[in-house]
Amino acid sequence: MLESMLTQKRYGKIYKKILINYAKVLNEQGLPVIFDNKHLSLLMGIESNILGHYIINSNKFYKEYQIAKSNGSLRTISTPSYNMKTLQRWVLDNVLSSFPIHSNAFGFVKGRNIKDNALMHTKKKIVFNLDIKNFFPTIKFDRVFYMFYHRGYTKELSYTLTALTTFNGSLPQGAPTSPYIANIICRRMDKRLLALSKNMNADYSRYADDITISGDENIREYIETIKSIIINEGFDINYKKLRLQADNSMQEVTGLIVNEDVKVKRKYKKRLEQHIYYCKKFGVYSHLKKIGLESKSYFKEYLYGMANFIKMIEPDEGLEFIKKLDEIYWGN
Repeated sequence: MLESMLTQKRYGKIYKKILINYAKVLNEQGLPVIFDNKHLSLLMGIESNILGHYIINSNKFYKEYQIAKSNGSLRTISTPSYNMKTLQRWVLDNVLSSFPIHSNAFGFVKGRNIKDNALMHTKKKIVFNLDIKNFFPTIKFDRVFYMFYHRGYTKELSYTLTALTTFNGSLPQGAPTSPYIANIICRRMDKRLLALSKNMNADYSRYADDITISGDENIREYIETIKSIIINEGFDINYKKLRLQADNSMQEVTGLIVNEDVKVKRKYKKRLEQHIYYCKKFGVYSHLKKIGLESKSYFKEYLYGMANFIKMIEPDEGLEFIKKLDEIYWGN
């Protein structure tokens, strides 16, 4: 079909062969065939000059703000504008989703969740956790560029797709494309760490920047090798979050307890229990006033979100919390 179309347009034999081979490479990898920026703009449904404007001025379409982490430090969120986010979602749905993700990556992957990630680490003698430091900012423009280029896209398109998905030279925390790109970039590291884990008869998983390896006592002997693989793959380790957890203490994976079955932390449930108790005893408005919140609708969604999270991990207990929340008078 492509060959006949190129023949109709009277392309020369050599150029026609180049285009056919280019399309073949992308097709073999299950990737969409995009020839150049003009073709990309047609597929996106926008004018080519508008696409060019977003490529050249890509850093101008973000707003930055900071939110507090659980440890008190600040995380910078870079949120793309509505139109930039629309372009990024197109790239995510039509290009990135065709790239393979490692089967042991659980974060931001359709059909996998935080519970699936934790389940493989239950009833283990040792649970070893590592956290990648500054995960998204560590993934720079050139790594994203070569991710596209090494798969077969032209330099022009690789640059374009990278410009649309990076901000100030790295992955922005806040763009819909960043988590998927990070998973693609980490695929080789996932392969290496899984191979090492199999060698020591252990299990491996990664949930975004949180790496877990669990098994027997021999994991202790491989800690330096594990760290060296992560560093060799271009990442930094957050040594403050490095944990080696034996089965005679509480073992956690991404905030969930995994000693026996996967459980939500008791203090998380206790916090929800307290909110429900005070809302029932004093009323929602009085409780909100006491804890310094103003938005009742946000608070209601927040509590139901907590209950639904518990329900995902522990269905019966989560349903009980939802039932109690349904009994609260929220007002009009």
